[in-house]
Amino acid sequence: MTNNNGSKENIYDTNKCRLLRRYPLTEQEDLFLFRFEDSEVAQNWRFKPGQFVQVSLLGLGEVPISICSSARRMGFFELCIRNAGKVTSQIHELEPGDLVGIRGPYGNGFPMEQFHGRDLLCVAAGLGMAPLRSVFLYAIDNRWQFGNITIINTAKYGKELLFEKELEAMKDIATAENIAIVQSVTRDPEYPSLHGRATEHMDKANVDPNNCAVAMCGPPAMYRGMFDHLVESGYDPRYIWVTLERKMYCGTGKCGHCNIGTATSWKYACKDGPVFDYYAINSIPGLI
Repeated sequence: MTNNNGSKENIYDTNKCRLLRRYPLTEQEDLFLFRFEDSEVAQNWRFKPGQFVQVSLLGLGEVPISICSSARRMGFFELCIRNAGKVTSQIHELEPGDLVGIRGPYGNGFPMEQFHGRDLLCVAAGLGMAPLRSVFLYAIDNRWQFGNITIINTAKYGKELLFEKELEAMKDIATAENIAIVQSVTRDPEYPSLHGRATEHMDKANVDPNNCAVAMCGPPAMYRGMFDHLVESGYDPRYIWVTLERKMYCGTGKCGHCNIGTATSWKYACKDGPVFDYYAINSIPGLI
């Protein structure tokens, strides 16, 4: 049974979604396009960039996956899923027309309304481009709400760069829209374009550090170096946000898998996050 906003009254119930398309991105990740079967749910279901859903396969289990599509698209959503476990390996066996169960969306998401009127810098490493794609698409869909935009997308090897072709195809339009797209690898001498970590290409960002919101996602080791670089370069810490997808399991804070911190500063990544600001990252033990 659904309530007035299209969500389930029982938090563990799922909505049926049909796979419409599966598109290979890398050797490990595919992009999945899903559509809600229930028209009422399709019309009322909403999410914020940075939120995630629980994808369920009957008899196997479920897994939390970030939504990576535009928040303005109704009835449809996209998920970038890595083939890395029991459930995700079976999701990669699905064919168009197959059904899955979806719970959510969960988490807090990025505070996009607070970013309005500012430049926007998105920094992704590895699988981090998946959740940041929804942030980037939100900014494009609401282009008049933002100043200049830069997206820095990095990976170890060229074959691991998520959405590389999509971003490259956007570069002509991006130039006209004052959007800078920077893609780089760190361990691939054969890659024909840029090399180096995100911090090494910050000079290519077309944003004003004094009036810029920052959204980041990547491995924990990336954050410390980026934090130091951003603050030293004049970026306002109040507008530096990261998304952490670590140890999440149930999506509702019931299982306790993703609890973080101490007795005086206790958080659940799935409920209080997965998006946290600079001050939370630096004050809560164990977040990274």
